[in-house]
Amino acid sequence: MSENITLDPEYADLILEVNKLKDTVAEKIATRDMLAFHMIPDIENDYMMKIGVLENESFMANMKLLRINRKIELYKENKKHNIVPNENDIEEQLDLEFSDIEDEYAEMQDDIYFDNEEDAITDEMTSEFLKLINIIYKNLIKKLSPLINFHNTRLDNQLYELLEKSYRELDLTMMSKLQIICEQRKNDSNFAIGDMKSLKKTKKVYENLIDENEEIILNIKCSDTYDKKRILENEKLLNKAKEDINKEIEKINEEYKKAEKELKKLMES
Repeated sequence: MSENITLDPEYADLILEVNKLKDTVAEKIATRDMLAFHMIPDIENDYMMKIGVLENESFMANMKLLRINRKIELYKENKKHNIVPNENDIEEQLDLEFSDIEDEYAEMQDDIYFDNEEDAITDEMTSEFLKLINIIYKNLIKKLSPLINFHNTRLDNQLYELLEKSYRELDLTMMSKLQIICEQRKNDSNFAIGDMKSLKKTKKVYENLIDENEEIILNIKCSDTYDKKRILENEKLLNKAKEDINKEIEKINEEYKKAEKELKKLMES
């Protein structure tokens, strides 16, 4: 004859509360990772394609202006000390002063464009696909994350590393395999029943994790990169940003023409 076991109401409520908190932790981590691994890079890529080209042109125009102004300074210094300026020597000095900056900037731009090509496939991803990826990811976080599973085995942690890698790469095939493995190994992802003390301790840990991840999410959404999303999604702001950069380039080019005239007079005097 079976006996019905009745849990203390306070104890039963605590179990439910802890399990709900575990769900929330998994959701916060999934949101954090979506922002960090996918949304932020996508914003950067989109911004680079729509505005970054102009910003690059502005940077190069500024470098060109700085270089000619520095050339004027060198000519004036030579003349001040009654030294006949040598064009080749001055150009070599300018190369030393500016080449590192220009090379580093060019390398950074190459990396960005390479990343754009690598991440181009994400533009073809449908919202349904990303939604599916996130649902699977959140569920697997709940089962595998060492942050919220305090009795993980070495294998669990290794599987979690694979999960993070496959999520970054949007590898649905690998994530599906991990899902099958987890279903075979952990049929119940809920918190195992323990004593009141351990439940209260777990509750506090989960509450802290929620606060920590909410802060990370807020910091990402307050970042300069995330603010670019606001510009990209507003046609007026996007056009205004392009207009401002074009005006800046025009102003720099005008200053460069004046500097050219000044340098020409110096060279002829």
